[in-house]
Amino acid sequence: MSAELISRLSHRPSELLNSMITISDPPKPMDANFQDRLSSIGILDKLPLKLLYHEVLSELDFQSLTRLARVSIQGKYIIQSFPAYRALMNHASHALAALGQTKLIHLHSASDLLTALRTERCATCPEYGAYLFLPTCERCCWQCLRSHPMRRVISPAAAGRLFALSLEMRRQLPVMFSIPGTYGVPCTPTERSTKLCSMFAAKEVALSAHGSTKNLTQAVRSRDPRWQTARCLQAVLEGWACLDSIKIPPEQGDVGVGRYFGMASIPFPSLAAPDVIEHGLWCKGCEWTYKRYEDHQLSAQVVANIRYPDYELSRMATRAHSRIGLLAHVQRCYGAQQLLADEEVEESRASINLQ
Repeated sequence: MSAELISRLSHRPSELLNSMITISDPPKPMDANFQDRLSSIGILDKLPLKLLYHEVLSELDFQSLTRLARVSIQGKYIIQSFPAYRALMNHASHALAALGQTKLIHLHSASDLLTALRTERCATCPEYGAYLFLPTCERCCWQCLRSHPMRRVISPAAAGRLFALSLEMRRQLPVMFSIPGTYGVPCTPTERSTKLCSMFAAKEVALSAHGSTKNLTQAVRSRDPRWQTARCLQAVLEGWACLDSIKIPPEQGDVGVGRYFGMASIPFPSLAAPDVIEHGLWCKGCEWTYKRYEDHQLSAQVVANIRYPDYELSRMATRAHSRIGLLAHVQRCYGAQQLLADEEVEESRASINLQ
């Protein structure tokens, strides 16, 4: 019954999934069937396999793991049998390809990537995170990627202006290079690669350089006294007081959609249990409710019970769920219950017509 209910009330909206990085031809796992041939990985041969996995390989990034696999046949076999490598190559090779193409793959260890794969929750709110924010290797939901200041990327020059960073300070920023493609819900095409950095990294460098939030704020205001810059900086430094991305009022924390929205994130599955993979499901009921509201067909009584209807309903329609989360959600979702009731009416009518 649960599988049937999920099939009837869930979907995966292409406009949300395709608004991020897309990888059309992800890499395949290595095929290493040469373990019987004599080979060596040098001094690492002396380590027990469990110790090698957990204390050495887990701390390496995938670029280093790939290089180790090229050292020898034994190296190739060891990497192929490494559990973190297998899990990520089998379920998230597209994300590894995106990290490689954006020049970020050296920043994150196999352990960090595996932790993200085994996590379901967004790093900045309680919701299911259907995407990976590449600069920080953290799972995120659509709304946090869209609105949270720490989940956006900007040019190093813009980071310099916003955080009062000198050229020498900007050189400390870990940078990425965007992948040409189409991004955002309007699917805006970009044909050139752009050098970018995360707002989070810029904030950390700025606080380290200026010594305190107070000093940073003073340095920024002395350079750029405009209120827009001050508001953006305040949102970055203070974050959101509320962790629930659905309930955050529109005037709090939301500094608009970033110019480079989607260029640093990719749809990312979650490994709930060995070989139990989730890709995120969206509620058809929430989509139905929001469309009815946009068409001025939603019950006035329902609208009256929502403080910020346009804001909250649009966020609900873009919120992803795990399978278990969706089953719990549809029990209390107004739109989902309406869809089920409409289906029952249609089934009754069809039954009558057959008699």
